[in-house]
Amino acid sequence: MAEVRVGGWRTLCVVAVVLLAIKLVMLVVAHPFMDETYYFMWGQHPALSYFDHPPLVGWTEGLAAALFGWSILGLRAMVALTLAGDLVLLYLFARHLAGEDWRRHFWLSAILLVATPIFFALTSVALPDHLLVFFSLLAVYGFERFRAAFEAGEPRWGLLYLTAAAIGLAVLSKYTGALLAVGALGYIIARPSLRPVLRTPHFYFATALIVVMQAPVIVWNLQHDLASLGFIFGGRAALRDLSSLAGLGGFALGAVAILSPILLVPMTKFLFAGRNGHGFAKIIFWVSTIGFLVASVFTNILIHWNAVAYIVLLPFLALYLRSRILIGLQVVYGMAAIAFAAVNYTAGPVMAMISFADQTSAWSYGWDEVATEITAFRQSEPIGFVAATDYALASPLAFALQDASVTSLSPKREAYDDWFDAPAHAGQTALIVADRWRPISDAITSRFDTVDALKTIEIKRFNRRVDRYTIYIARRFSASSQD
Repeated sequence: MAEVRVGGWRTLCVVAVVLLAIKLVMLVVAHPFMDETYYFMWGQHPALSYFDHPPLVGWTEGLAAALFGWSILGLRAMVALTLAGDLVLLYLFARHLAGEDWRRHFWLSAILLVATPIFFALTSVALPDHLLVFFSLLAVYGFERFRAAFEAGEPRWGLLYLTAAAIGLAVLSKYTGALLAVGALGYIIARPSLRPVLRTPHFYFATALIVVMQAPVIVWNLQHDLASLGFIFGGRAALRDLSSLAGLGGFALGAVAILSPILLVPMTKFLFAGRNGHGFAKIIFWVSTIGFLVASVFTNILIHWNAVAYIVLLPFLALYLRSRILIGLQVVYGMAAIAFAAVNYTAGPVMAMISFADQTSAWSYGWDEVATEITAFRQSEPIGFVAATDYALASPLAFALQDASVTSLSPKREAYDDWFDAPAHAGQTALIVADRWRPISDAITSRFDTVDALKTIEIKRFNRRVDRYTIYIARRFSASSQD
């Protein structure tokens, strides 16, 4: 196919560098997202695995905290590291896929990494997804190179083991990483030139490597009555009205929004291109997307759960995005999303300017003020422990206080249940933080003899209320729940 020139790679380089600079600033100045601080707390309580997700994010956050302390740097150091790794892998993909045009391919891929809302979000915060992005890209790269070498008659088994290790680490990042294994097996079976791989011991050793790497998760779940499986398959509320297909429509529209309508063009071209050897990525996309589309008919599906499907397409999109207009529109779309995120997580919740702040944005604000009050109360009266009504409040409070002993008293199952030794705190006085989204409940107050409000703290930005935190003093804690 003749090369179509659409502008110099140097222009793309300038755009990419500017966007990456903005992203790096955001990593440093954006207020912590509540789930980030939750996983940071995992790192302060090392374990084989955790209730909500596999353990890799907890392990890496613990390491970062040990190296850089309880700070934004400690919180997001690993995010910056995987972002650098993503760029290295996109560079390697560009050299592999684009030949002499690799510079354009690389810088355009870098732009898409930053100027696509879903990729920008997943590589900006210390959630399991930033690890999933990196190891998914590594798995696709390893498999792409392995396939090319095997079909050329020069099998490089080290690349197969690299792919297996990347898949294993992706699954240790998030359970949806298992889709990579499904895609690899499906593509080997579907592609005649790769089927001989199934007759080699290397395939089975590589498969065993993936399974063995999950040993920490398996052991933890055996020790905790398969709690993670219960959370994954039993912790989601079913949709009440299946006839409207509202869940399906919401998932589909949400997917378009987090990618942008512009990317539908190169995605469609790639997915329906002829046999080009990139079927591994295509199978993963279809298995994941169709699976979540079907699930969205019956239950609420968060749009980022299908992230693996989008990640595996990223290295190939530059091959099919040749229009200057479409590239420009994608940059504008991405910049709008970046601007929204920049304001929302550095200055104040954008929705607070219109009506009321949404809870996930609001929970990024006011914790220094709350921590100051908690510290003062601790000095005036003996306090056995500090708690909150939910992990979403307990985690940012613990991060602000730099105190790993802060706990959640939510009656719902959380990772905090594995760390908090209730009998050791029997009879103690506690300070409890609640807010309007996570108020103190009867299930919590019933565990104390008395519960009294001490102070309410109004958090405002743009002269609009963001949230209202209430600090309670609760005396004589009972180790057993009264439910």
